[in-house]
Amino acid sequence: MNVLFLALGGTRRPAVAAEARRVVADGGTATVLVRKAASWEKDPLPSGVKLVELGTYQRDRPWWVRLPLYRLPRLLLRVCLPGPLGGTRERVDNAYRRRVARPIDRRLARFYRRDPGMIRRRALDRALLSAGPVDLIVVGDAQSLVGASELAEKVNDASVRLVYTLAQEMLPTGQARG
Repeated sequence: MNVLFLALGGTRRPAVAAEARRVVADGGTATVLVRKAASWEKDPLPSGVKLVELGTYQRDRPWWVRLPLYRLPRLLLRVCLPGPLGGTRERVDNAYRRRVARPIDRRLARFYRRDPGMIRRRALDRALLSAGPVDLIVVGDAQSLVGASELAEKVNDASVRLVYTLAQEMLPTGQARG
């Protein structure tokens, strides 16, 4: 059984890790889709569980926005304020990003960025496809509900079950699913 865990918020890390361990122990494969992999360092996943960041499937800013708005000003600050003036450099850089770069980036975003919901849906679709043929999708936390609802149409068409815990899928014999 191939199981995809949606744990975008990371609030139920121990529970997701325990359920992934259970899937691997039963001979299945588990993939955990997270927003940031760094938040999972305190609760590492068992061996055999694949950890995938959602950001790997989302496109970043194009180079023609990133270079003049972010990279060149940071390089200029690094050259003009070297060494012990690093604290001042960071304050100036943060103020520049907040007051200049982000407002310009928001205005330029209509040219290179589409609907954020559509971007998230495409990233979730790519993550779903990269996990291989998925038999079960487990929604790990509340922040993953939006992603799960966006995947609901694909899940219904592909005969993939969408559950909140593995306990819903593995009921004792004789009980009906509702």
